[in-house]
Amino acid sequence: MSERTWLAATLALVAAAYLPVLGFGFVYDDGWTLSSNGFLRPGAFDLALLLSPEAAARHVPDAFRPTLVVFDALSYRLLGLRAWAHHALSVALHLGVCALLARLLTRLGAPLRLRLASVACFGLLAIHAEAVAVVSFREDLLAAALGLLAMLAALRLVAAERGAATLGWALASCLLAALACGAKLSAAALPALLPLLAWTRPWSGCRALARPRLGLALAALALGIALALVQTQLVYGDASPYGSDNPRVLATRIGLAPVLAASLQIHLLYLQQILVPLGLSPEYIDRGAGMLEAGTLLAAAGLLALVGLSVARARRWPLLAVAVLGWLVLCLPTSNLVGLPNMRADRFMYLPSLPPCIAIAAGLLATGDAVGEALAKRLPAGEASSLDLRPWLPLAAFLVLQGSFAVAASRVYVSNTTLWRTAARKAPSSARAQALLGIDRLERGRHAEGLAPEVAAAVAAQCRFAVELDPHYELPRVCLAELAAAQRRWGDAYTHYAAARSISVDRNDRLEASLAQLALDLPSSWLAARPELGSDRIALAERHLDRGLTAYPYSPQLHGAAGRIAHRLGQPERARALYRRARALAPERWEPVTWGLELALDLGDAAAAHRTWWAEQELLQRADPAVRRRLQLRLSSARHHPDFSLLHSLLDPGVFSDEP
Repeated sequence: MSERTWLAATLALVAAAYLPVLGFGFVYDDGWTLSSNGFLRPGAFDLALLLSPEAAARHVPDAFRPTLVVFDALSYRLLGLRAWAHHALSVALHLGVCALLARLLTRLGAPLRLRLASVACFGLLAIHAEAVAVVSFREDLLAAALGLLAMLAALRLVAAERGAATLGWALASCLLAALACGAKLSAAALPALLPLLAWTRPWSGCRALARPRLGLALAALALGIALALVQTQLVYGDASPYGSDNPRVLATRIGLAPVLAASLQIHLLYLQQILVPLGLSPEYIDRGAGMLEAGTLLAAAGLLALVGLSVARARRWPLLAVAVLGWLVLCLPTSNLVGLPNMRADRFMYLPSLPPCIAIAAGLLATGDAVGEALAKRLPAGEASSLDLRPWLPLAAFLVLQGSFAVAASRVYVSNTTLWRTAARKAPSSARAQALLGIDRLERGRHAEGLAPEVAAAVAAQCRFAVELDPHYELPRVCLAELAAAQRRWGDAYTHYAAARSISVDRNDRLEASLAQLALDLPSSWLAARPELGSDRIALAERHLDRGLTAYPYSPQLHGAAGRIAHRLGQPERARALYRRARALAPERWEPVTWGLELALDLGDAAAAHRTWWAEQELLQRADPAVRRRLQLRLSSARHHPDFSLLHSLLDPGVFSDEP
């Protein structure tokens, strides 16, 4: 078969392993970055905003990753919110990275079977399951794809003759590096592989990297990385989008030294997970360690031994040097030298695993060749033809192992319920996992007749346990607030939401919306005992709304809550405008449509209500059955009014007539 046919077959094998993810839903941060992100919607998206501090002031999700935001906006326009289509896009991106890896190895002069084996190892590596299976983590896939394209452009620049071609490839390298780092800054370390390859020269094509033009290529890539860093500085006023005093960053609370000590142990475990996929988890606990702890010393000794061996044997075993040194360099952006909200995650190894996969593939092929030669010497010459596939057996065994674990690991992300159950089991000390599992149990335990006492008791115990695990994290407080609201304990719910808001650093639109709605239901005796809140419920609700709508102008949930409050307060025009804004920011949600219908019926506008009911039937099929029944009864009653006209309803523009 031709080389392209072999590569297509290898990519098909990788695609087959991830085919089940097409049936998965949206999980984890998918709601925040995609399904509830009003900034991505037509009429709200503003590319120029991503280059100004306003992006941070308005809390645009992932504003420090402009490439990803633009990619998400385009994918939303093409795919809507069909989960299977977005998962298919993630798989396609993963296959694209595999194909670009093959192309890069071709340019560097690697032999065909090593290229195919490397692609298969990288494509089926189990530690990649998280990055491929969660839509909101495709930032790693996008950064890797654009980063490899930048590397290919840099190789063209090194080989180009003087003239227009040099300038063209320099600009392409710079632009692609900027776009890659604009998807995720983990791509910033990729250019360091070029001088490493020039030094080790594992293949014939690497000799060209010794040319003086390599410096120009590195300068072009560095300029692109600098442009991405400038964008982050412009938006956040800091080189890090997380800030230097973010309490979610463990180094802020306990100092950098304990975090770096734990990071040494974490990275040795990363290597183990790449080689043997045991211990993969959707959640890990942030922790510190002592520099003189046995685990830290052993990890440091192990990593130093690997570095020393790879440097000493760089000429004899160049792929070992590429694997170890390349992996360490690519780990730098996520090595906790700069504070991150998560110290450890499987997805952090997506790009750094590239060099080890090449060395693993080469080692497995060499092992297979040695086994095949040994067997061939022991068997009669007539049986030698039966040994053709035996050199591939070590590689095949590795791929079966990794592929099986990849399928199992990706299954964790089929739904939020499965995700947080697994996270709570594998990381029982995670306050986030315990709190979100408690909220999930609460949602599933709600019924029309109310919350069962045993469900309420179980959820309360889990929420309190999450608070004990991390009293400075907002989600356990949100868990308690949701439970109190479900039990109609309005004062307790407000207290817990306010406590969550006081310690939360971002994503507070939901908290402000909940506080504003609860403010109208607070008992007078409860308010009287808290003079700092004032005695005016409406003024208290308005304060929360003003703060929320100013900080989160692209939140459909906050606009919907503001509309409900205006509706309750008898402000129909304001309610209608807010419902329309919520509808525009989240056109796939049925709630704004039902709220608009209720407003029209309350105002006696049966024509607009009926017109909207008929026009939005497809969307309203997903509405809560109890809400649908209530609206149907009200619409039926309105049709019996003497002033109702069917023709008028058909001609009426409806509740959302001025939508773009």
